[in-house]
Amino acid sequence: RTIRDSVFAEIVECLQDWKIYSLCKINKTDMTIELPNGSSFLFKGLDDPEKIKSIQGITDIWVEEASELTIEDFRQLDLRLRGQSKYQKQIILTYNPISATHWLKGEFHDRQRDDTTILKTTYKDNRFLDDAYIRSLEALKEKDYTYYMIYALGEWGVLGNLIYTNYIIEDI
Repeated sequence: RTIRDSVFAEIVECLQDWKIYSLCKINKTDMTIELPNGSSFLFKGLDDPEKIKSIQGITDIWVEEASELTIEDFRQLDLRLRGQSKYQKQIILTYNPISATHWLKGEFHDRQRDDTTILKTTYKDNRFLDDAYIRSLEALKEKDYTYYMIYALGEWGVLGNLIYTNYIIEDI
């Protein structure tokens, strides 16, 4: 439901910036984009993973906010990359490291995988952020250190800082 206002809008804006929007076939209703070279973008949600099972010919998958996926959702996506292709098939997962207990950490960060590349970035790597947003991220260091570690520094969150923050423990 939110794809239209996020990744679909982002890709459309890129096509406009690159001056190739008019060369593309864009179906805003179905949220599909066909590029002049014949490549296609299909924008789908995983509110019902059954909807993606019959899609054929997928060579690349980008999952924005991958921390919202379950491991079962990821496995369904991985199963969509099938068939012969002259392209290397890949899944790109973008996410903030919300919780150190999340399946993403165990699946990709806690053990080395030959089929995986991890690219850790922080706000300091994003040249498109404005000064006000950078100040907001840096202010988290004093306001909410857990959020600062996750959203500014890209470190895995620790649930202990997210739960029981309103309690004072005293010795009896």
